[in-house]
Amino acid sequence: MHRQIFSFVIALCLCAHWAIASLTSTEIANALNELAQQGFAAKDLVLEINSTSDAGPLRDVYTEIDTIVTVVLTDISFITNTPVITEEAQEQVVYEGYSNFVQSLLELMDAFASSAGTLMSLDHVSKYKVPAEVRVLESAVDAYFYNIISLFPGNSSYNAQASNQKAQVDTHCYEAIWAFDLEEAGPGRGNGSVQARWLARGSV
Repeated sequence: MHRQIFSFVIALCLCAHWAIASLTSTEIANALNELAQQGFAAKDLVLEINSTSDAGPLRDVYTEIDTIVTVVLTDISFITNTPVITEEAQEQVVYEGYSNFVQSLLELMDAFASSAGTLMSLDHVSKYKVPAEVRVLESAVDAYFYNIISLFPGNSSYNAQASNQKAQVDTHCYEAIWAFDLEEAGPGRGNGSVQARWLARGSV
C-alpha cells in the first residue's frame, strides 16, 4: 500500500514538473540552431541527389525532416510555459537562432523546388512523399514559430521581423509543393496545378 502511494506521489511530481517546465533563452536559441543544422543537412542531401542523380540519400532526407518535426512538437510544450522575454540581449539570442532555422528551411524548400524534376524521375513515390513531408513540416513549424514569436514583446522589432520570416517560410513551402505539382502535371496541363487553382481563387 505504501509503495502504491509513493508511486502515485512520484507520478504527480513528474506531471507537475512537465506542466511547469520551461526553457531559458539560451536553451531555446541552442534548440533553434540545432534544428537549423538539420535543415541545412537535409538541403545538402537534396542538392546532392539533384547533382548526382542518386536517389540513395532520399530516405535520409525524410529522416531529417521527421526528426525536425518530432523535436519541434516536443519543444512547443516547453515554450508554451516560457515567459515573455524582457531583456533585449536575450531577445537577440533567440532571434538569431530563429533566423538561422528559418534560413535553413528557406534553403531546403528552394532545394526541393529546384530538384523536383530530378527527384520525381529517380523515385516516382517522391511526387507524393515530398509534398506530404513538406505539409507536415510546415504545420509543425507554423505552430512552433507562433510560440517562438509570442516570446517577443508585441512592441518589439524582433516580433515583427520574426512574423515576416514566418510568412516567408509559408510561401517557400507552398512554392516547393507547387513545383512538384507542376512537374506531375507536365506541359499543357498547368490548369490543374496548385498555382492555377490558387490564381483561380484569387480572381473570384
